[in-house]
Amino acid sequence: MNRENIARAAHEINRAYCQSLGDDSQPTWEDAPEWQQKSALAGVDMHLANPDATPEQSHESWLAQKAAEGWVYGEVKDPEKKQHPCFLPYDELPLEQKAKDYLFRAVVHLLKDVPEAPAAEAPPTPAPRLTGDVLVTYIGRKPDWRDHIYDTGLYFTQGQTRLLPAAIAKRFLRHADLFALGEITEQAAAVQPATTPVDEPPKEDDDTDRILEEAKARQETEREEERKREDLLQSLDQMDKVALEEFARTKYNHELDRRKSLAKLRQEVSNLVDQFGIV
Repeated sequence: MNRENIARAAHEINRAYCQSLGDDSQPTWEDAPEWQQKSALAGVDMHLANPDATPEQSHESWLAQKAAEGWVYGEVKDPEKKQHPCFLPYDELPLEQKAKDYLFRAVVHLLKDVPEAPAAEAPPTPAPRLTGDVLVTYIGRKPDWRDHIYDTGLYFTQGQTRLLPAAIAKRFLRHADLFALGEITEQAAAVQPATTPVDEPPKEDDDTDRILEEAKARQETEREEERKREDLLQSLDQMDKVALEEFARTKYNHELDRRKSLAKLRQEVSNLVDQFGIV
């Protein structure tokens, strides 16, 4: 089996294992960001080139790759800040995290000699094209589910159906273990559309539109805050020691040691911005 299919299988098994631990944040392979796919591919290549590598060596290889890319330890995985809770020596990892390295190694060695499936004689029937608003039903095994993947702010209870914009519905439906196309039933017919005509009063029993609007507003606010932060950090790069000292004192009531180098003072003020935000 080729390396990409092995990486895909290892990724999906890891996603299922994370779900068994109560972590539903892992995206499917198709939705995974490029850095995550490349990380899985690098792990496959390492085991193919070193068949006797242990799970510990697998983690060490992953750790070295992450360090080279600028990642550091963080209690919560944050790709933007390049922080990861597993950025630790292997001996310091919790047992449930060490298990991931065992699973990854086993998948690579199990599939490396499996031949590729022959190409289908005829292309499969394409999935129905989703347009407009689409009914989506939560079918997951947990009593409720909250979106921590696509940042929509949506949540579902067991069996709940929501009428979602096609773009969002398509993403959710990729998780076939969690969502299915909703059926037109008496209950589903009462679901409030994602877009309600102005002259039609909203139904009291559905909050999909409100949640999506709040998520959109929150994302716009976060983007604006990030733009302001980047502008401020660029401004810090133009300040001398006197300006940095005045900025830290007036904005954060923090006294700088002017004996430090200019680079260290800029980093110190940058840390204040990261810790306390823009004031």
